[in-house]
Amino acid sequence: MLAASLFLSVLGCAPSTETTDSAGDDTAADTGDSGGGPASLDPMVQSSIPDGYPGETPTRVIFLGDSITAGYGATSAKLAYPRLLKNNDDDTWATFADVDFPGLYGSDPEIIDVSVPGATTGSMVGQQLPNVSDELGDTVSGPTAVVVTIVGNDVQSIMLTPDKVDDEIVTITENLSEFYDYFDDTTRFPDGVKIYLANVYEPSDGVGQADECFYGLNLAKALPALEAVNAATLAQAQDRGVAWLDMHGHFLGHGYNGDDDGNAYYQADDPSLWFADDCIHPNDRGHHEIRRLFWYAMAGQPFPGDAAVE
Repeated sequence: MLAASLFLSVLGCAPSTETTDSAGDDTAADTGDSGGGPASLDPMVQSSIPDGYPGETPTRVIFLGDSITAGYGATSAKLAYPRLLKNNDDDTWATFADVDFPGLYGSDPEIIDVSVPGATTGSMVGQQLPNVSDELGDTVSGPTAVVVTIVGNDVQSIMLTPDKVDDEIVTITENLSEFYDYFDDTTRFPDGVKIYLANVYEPSDGVGQADECFYGLNLAKALPALEAVNAATLAQAQDRGVAWLDMHGHFLGHGYNGDDDGNAYYQADDPSLWFADDCIHPNDRGHHEIRRLFWYAMAGQPFPGDAAVE
């Protein structure tokens, strides 16, 4: 039972969607308004970025969410994706020296990280947002960027009761609505907020089963329900005008069936595993790829897809 619940915490399927995003080249960050280009040059990554993103250079970046943002799966704290965004680890990722905030903004924004392992959308609203208020006070000056991985822990109940997916989606979207309302408060954030929310990935490359994970349980029947969850958060993000990043699409072909050349998502050039041994969290390469996914969106550049890693 525990294994099944853990599996659900990372399952998800990204729907195909039309996107709009800011365009740019691969080197110079453009933090002006959106140019209306594609969110991604990789057809596997169906992110949705609204017009007007990324906007002005943020004074601060706030990290919220679950154990992924808290750095679980990385072999050291400096290799977790928030830390890589703050400052690249040049010893590990030498060719990505500028794929961090100093490279993007030319300076270090204030960093506030209130992420908590095991967080749900409910606990993020109930606990992490008050922590943000404690850090910042009632009113802050300067633009703000918010980076989030969440929702995975919300969907654990769906496996045994897939008929209740609609109820779970209502709960998730209601909680996210409170989250969006908090950052839409112009009294608290008079200079505006840009939100970047990642969707939920899964470790089986669309199969629903991997011998190495969760005692080999076959949970393929859970995939449609979890696709519905990702679709719902996408629709809500588009309605609220926030960025929704397709972490699921980017990780396909890099799970525990990624080395199977018969898998629909097999990446012949790089079938590397991006998940830690627990099948839940990203490993060092996975954290690096999440960093890249957020960085390109925050730079206003279309995501180029998989990167050559030396």
